[in-house]
Amino acid sequence: MDALIEKAGPMSDKKHGSKAGSSRRKALPHQKVARGSDKTAIDSSLHSILPQTRLAPSLHSHLADVQPSKELGKIKDKKLRAKLASEQVAQKRARGEREDVQTYLNNPVVASYSHAFGDEDEAEDASEPMDTGIEVDEETGERTWKVSQDEIAESVGISARGKKFDLKLETVGGGGYSVDYTRNGRHLAIASNHGHVATFDWQAGKLHSEIQLGETVRDIKFLHNESFYAVAQKKYVFIYDGEGTEVHKLKQHLDVTKMEFLPYHYLLATVGNAGHLKYHDTSTGLMIAEHKSRLGSVQAMAQNRHNAIIQLGHQNGTVTFWSPNLSTPHVKLLAHVGPVQSISVDPSASSCGRYMATAGADGRVKVWDNRNWGKTVREWSLKSGGRYEVDWSGRGLLAVGSKGGVSVYRDLHTSSSKPPSSYMSMPLPGLAPRSIRFCPYEDVLGVGHSAGFSSMLVPGAGIAQYDSGEADVYESYGRRREREVRGVMEKIQPDLITMDTDAFLGRVGDGGVANRPVHGPNIREVPFYKKTRAERLELLGTADTEGAGVMEEDDDDSVDGSDADAVRASKPGQGAKRREKIRQEKEKHKMRGKSKSSKRFLRKKRKNVVDPTTVAVKEKLERERLERDKQRKIASGELKVENGALSRFG
Repeated sequence: MDALIEKAGPMSDKKHGSKAGSSRRKALPHQKVARGSDKTAIDSSLHSILPQTRLAPSLHSHLADVQPSKELGKIKDKKLRAKLASEQVAQKRARGEREDVQTYLNNPVVASYSHAFGDEDEAEDASEPMDTGIEVDEETGERTWKVSQDEIAESVGISARGKKFDLKLETVGGGGYSVDYTRNGRHLAIASNHGHVATFDWQAGKLHSEIQLGETVRDIKFLHNESFYAVAQKKYVFIYDGEGTEVHKLKQHLDVTKMEFLPYHYLLATVGNAGHLKYHDTSTGLMIAEHKSRLGSVQAMAQNRHNAIIQLGHQNGTVTFWSPNLSTPHVKLLAHVGPVQSISVDPSASSCGRYMATAGADGRVKVWDNRNWGKTVREWSLKSGGRYEVDWSGRGLLAVGSKGGVSVYRDLHTSSSKPPSSYMSMPLPGLAPRSIRFCPYEDVLGVGHSAGFSSMLVPGAGIAQYDSGEADVYESYGRRREREVRGVMEKIQPDLITMDTDAFLGRVGDGGVANRPVHGPNIREVPFYKKTRAERLELLGTADTEGAGVMEEDDDDSVDGSDADAVRASKPGQGAKRREKIRQEKEKHKMRGKSKSSKRFLRKKRKNVVDPTTVAVKEKLERERLERDKQRKIASGELKVENGALSRFG
């Protein structure tokens, strides 16, 4: 195109009758540059779009015109004012960009497409979480569990296709493999019961460490990140770094079968064949607590990520709930007829740790609601035998592994007597899964079996959005180091672990009963013990709604004197009979002496602790008592006081 324009030469001005090239055009404002007589003037048509070109209004950033606050104008120092202004503008822009990103991530693409094509029904439903997963035409007989892994791998993208892989490790050590992922789901650890241990970045294919221990390994667990992991070996628990070097030997943990790590408390919880649950602080190296379950060997262990409660499955079919600050279990539940083989708690945000799945040797899989232990939410039997393993995904899908394969179920939070239908399945002929784990923030299920490791693609299992403040998938070395320091500084004390999932740390008070909202969609029901006295009486049906009800006082009050006058003033028209009835009811329910409610409460609070302050107070009271007895005897003449010179030695 440029060659044709150059060949055509300059355009002639026919309006003024000038010849081509006889005169130069008048220079425009942007052409007033000394270009030389041998250079052709710039054609104005080539530059006419420059002053008209601008960014579309929809692409304009609303953060470009962010201004600092006017309060900074009062600072007289120019350098300090400029520095503070730049920092304030940067903070405002970062806050706005973060809000834009969250808004973009939280709004599904379906909403924008539905709005663009005029589908208002779908646009209204776009605010709710999308039902992700495999969609089939059930009218033609298609079922999701019939879709094979090869068909899923062909339908997804190249990056997701590489997440399905198999590791055949029967020649390395044989035996079943235990599996564990880091919190961000990027690193994987596998351990064979014959001593083969390996950790690697499974997404990048980078091996971190690989060691041959040459002895039995029962479990493996990552600590706060991929740089340290714990291995439950034949006798003790050992801590290794990211390169496979032995760092610590925990001699207090003997014959351990299962382990769990509490990331917010930096506690490593272990349990073994002796049935002793032990909590070890990995930041200080101290043993925090040791509880004796007295129920024999434990082969099933899980933690509730919402309240850090440890759940143990015992050989007699019971499930117990433990915390470091209580030597007895919070809950003791008879779940199965035979031994409990596996436990898992739903980590999804919708359930808040309320649902628990258990699998027993009796071939039953049960889903429990932690708010009601009367009956199971779901219960069904498995046809295959062997050992059973269960695990929940981040979006509430339950994977059940048994001899011959793994099945995935969904929509288990609704009570039903019918057994659920399988959502997906992956056959493993002749193999028995030893450990199954869903990868966080990924639609991947890791299965450790007797022939190695296999990954399974499960569409809709993982949470697509992740909080970088909690777990960063693309974490750098500097960011990981900063997270370690911050995690240790903000470590939660073990005494704060409780069964109440609604008790959040740092909650601000509501400002009293007067400022408490009464109605609203997001207002929670106030517990009975937190209600005011008038509200409790109203719920019990004993409140005086007409101003003439029964007057209730404290235990030590009476209706005599000024109180009687108050009764007369507040209840006009009441006679002596009414006041006598009130007095009789008061005397009837009044508690005296040792049966007083306040004394009973204080008696329960009494602690059998030898305190130096208490001992000193008791000695002082004893001396005062002896002095009073002495003065009483002197006054009565029982004791004669000597005033002689030798009285000081008496």
